[in-house]
Amino acid sequence: MALVLLDGKALAQPEPQTQVHRASPHQAQWHTFEGRSGCHLVHEIESVGTALISYRHTDGRQFLSFFARTPPRSQREGDLYISEPSWGSDRRSHIERLMVHPHQRTLRFSNRTTNRLLDALRQGLEPQFNYASGHSDQEVKVALTPAAFQNAHRHYIECIDRHERVDAGTASRGAVIPGRTGEAMADSEGGIWEGSLPRLPRGPRAEIYFATASDDLTRDAINEIRDFVRDLEDNPHWGVILSIGYADTRGSPQANEQLARQRAERVRDELVRLGLPERRINIEARLLESDELEEDTYELAKNRRVELRTAL
Repeated sequence: MALVLLDGKALAQPEPQTQVHRASPHQAQWHTFEGRSGCHLVHEIESVGTALISYRHTDGRQFLSFFARTPPRSQREGDLYISEPSWGSDRRSHIERLMVHPHQRTLRFSNRTTNRLLDALRQGLEPQFNYASGHSDQEVKVALTPAAFQNAHRHYIECIDRHERVDAGTASRGAVIPGRTGEAMADSEGGIWEGSLPRLPRGPRAEIYFATASDDLTRDAINEIRDFVRDLEDNPHWGVILSIGYADTRGSPQANEQLARQRAERVRDELVRLGLPERRINIEARLLESDELEEDTYELAKNRRVELRTAL
């Protein structure tokens, strides 16, 4: 209870309420999947957000981020704690101050802090993130429950080992899970999802447009690619870039496919010039379906493009 002076009198002010957001022990789910560039652990807190932990096998680093459904309206600070789980005592230790971002990727943790939080979860402890919501006077508390973590973490470690064996040529890749960003684990017959599929955050994306019968990059196109690269550098979870070229339907299918590929390659070359490793970029050319035929010049222009997409 806070005190406020009014005309020389102290009036009691109620403290801001704290919202506690966590999955209940009976409903909590952690999922592991192998992506194209590493292994991932994901935990969704319904209606609040998704925690994503990624292992990047290119450098062995791990990153934890929390993607809030409703980020604060402005940048602010918060606090990271490690606590006893909700069914234990209320003891907790303060770990560090947090920077809370007004973006989808609201909370971002370094490799060092991510490893510390993974250790806590393995020990049955509960990481907690506290910050003011920015949409009310309430303080938001997001807790990552250790319930159901151990089994998913075991799959995560197996995934890391398999990924390293894929690089060494002693294991094969799994099949893509239809409609998902992730892939099945190597040497497995399918996905290792348990229960309901979590809602994965969407990675950086952009669309680059071209003039008729051209693969030249305009100034606007180059600026769009630069913005995409900055967004990608700010999101270390997404390790693979898809450069998907299209052409409008005028001309033969063979000529259109060649032009679509040239556009995708031109965008790839610009990404490499801006510092992205070429090995991270996959090229694809796609022809439009018959039901996508353009009816006006606007639709023709819209189809002369390269889509930049990202995969985990």
